Amino acid sequence: MLLPSLAALSALASAYAQVSLVDVAINKTSFVGVYNSTLGVDTFRGISYGTAERFKRTTAPSYDGDNATVVNATAPGVACPQVTISSSSLTTTNYGEYGFGEDCTLLDIYRPHNTTSSSKLPVMLWIYGGGLTQGASFMYPGSGIVAVSSKMDLPVITVIINYRLALWGFLGGKEAEDNGALNLGLYDQRDAMTWVQNYISYFGGDKDKVTVFGQSSGSMSIAYHFLTEDTNLFRAAILESGVSTSVPVLNASASQSVYDALVNLAGCNNSSDTFSCIQTADESVLADAANSIASNPNSYSARPWAAAIDGEIIPDSPAVLTAQGKIANKPFIVGDVQDEGTVFVQPQALNTTDDYVTWLGLDYVGRNASFLTNETTLATIERLYPDVEALGSPYGTGNVSFFGEQFKRGASTYGDIHFHAPRRNWLEVAESKGMTAWCYEFAQTLPSVPEWTGVFHASDVFFVFLELPSTSPDFALAEQTVAYWVSFATHLDPNLAALLVGAPLWTQYGALKTSMYMSSNETKLIVDNFRKQQTDFIQSVADQFLVSPTPTESVSDNSSSSSSIATATASSTSCPKGIICMSGHRGSS
Repeated sequence: MLLPSLAALSALASAYAQVSLVDVAINKTSFVGVYNSTLGVDTFRGISYGTAERFKRTTAPSYDGDNATVVNATAPGVACPQVTISSSSLTTTNYGEYGFGEDCTLLDIYRPHNTTSSSKLPVMLWIYGGGLTQGASFMYPGSGIVAVSSKMDLPVITVIINYRLALWGFLGGKEAEDNGALNLGLYDQRDAMTWVQNYISYFGGDKDKVTVFGQSSGSMSIAYHFLTEDTNLFRAAILESGVSTSVPVLNASASQSVYDALVNLAGCNNSSDTFSCIQTADESVLADAANSIASNPNSYSARPWAAAIDGEIIPDSPAVLTAQGKIANKPFIVGDVQDEGTVFVQPQALNTTDDYVTWLGLDYVGRNASFLTNETTLATIERLYPDVEALGSPYGTGNVSFFGEQFKRGASTYGDIHFHAPRRNWLEVAESKGMTAWCYEFAQTLPSVPEWTGVFHASDVFFVFLELPSTSPDFALAEQTVAYWVSFATHLDPNLAALLVGAPLWTQYGALKTSMYMSSNETKLIVDNFRKQQTDFIQSVADQFLVSPTPTESVSDNSSSSSSIATATASSTSCPKGIICMSGHRGSS
């Protein structure tokens, strides 16, 4: 939104005793934000890093005009259109609090007050999770991290980005591929990182000291950007609950049925050019279609909108590229929460082994995972994850039942398949390349949440963003977590946290597989070997979880698919010793 003067903004600021105006100029464009004297933080929100048009990549902004322009950056911008229904009873987030709009490729900047263009502060750029279907930058206020970093005398700037979601950002199908519309959400992320490279210096940041961090699909997205081995858009990363092989990444044709369903729901099935038809359809029609498809995963797909192999950001199967060590050699921290799977099972009532196996299969609707027809694999999974509630997730809750007697069995299996096993594979690849890496397990529950959740997926985000009362007994852990993160972002080593808040020294993962166990009662180094037999097996048959057979292929039979190592068919490069190579397929263009 453009303003002709600062008068209206001055009036706005005067309504809040602790807030005054600040501005930053890029050539003749002035960005007006707010200074919160209580926190000591300047905030600039809703800044466009590119103009977004439906099913097209963004057009970068230009600040070379001759006329003086004032940009109102005092309030959050709109969220991107997205799925607005939720399958979980745990949260009822209103991502549309500030409205939805397709021109939503915006970012928020938080910096210490009195930062100048010569400050050259390290930058932490956050990519939110939400299954690539939900999310908004305003939900992640970066002021807490900035305020604490200043208090610790390790000041950083935080940048929180919006990117397109669901069918607007991750449309699949041949038509999307033919029209260059695959992975638009990932290209948005890349465009935001490019904007930071070009302009963050005006806000006092150092473009050469950017650490990207994210959670869940945001973390997976970061891992996809690692597949551009020579990227200079960031120098380090923190991956929270997700890597490149956490979920299947297939060719565009795997989502053809979802594209066809969208065309039908949008009333475009009789059009001679279905892509142009949905491209010009009314926004409300697409919004209704998105919710309809998302609310029927068993009919359409467990992941109707997902990252796809596009030949550029994801040049080939991430499973193949990762296994072959074709990832950017940059320092990183990676970790998971203790009970990754609980919120993905609820509210399913799993009472029998048949319920358990059927539920595992529902997670792969539209993905044709071959483990579902492999009796040997299923039998081994059932043996490694026995029907014993005391062994299930949430861990440490004994024989208590939640949503059926096999809920905890399902949660344990899900967490290992999608998070713990892929994380270990990522770390093994990094170790084979001699990369600098740290690992953690987050093991602290949030107060006042249902017992069935445990240390649930995304609960660590509350600690990372300091969204706990300072009087909470868990606030010290939040400060400790931020100290590790900020230390890493500023010095590529988390261990300044030992001096800042007395946190334990954190050794690299290395051959000893050292991990930091993080909880309010005790933060300590452990060996990352819990459920090792289970995750080793999952890695050994990872191709059965990650690959959708092409139409000319049949699902592997027991004799071939139970092999401990699958041949990487997409490249002749051999896999690093000890690393599982997972087969992948490129569709024809």
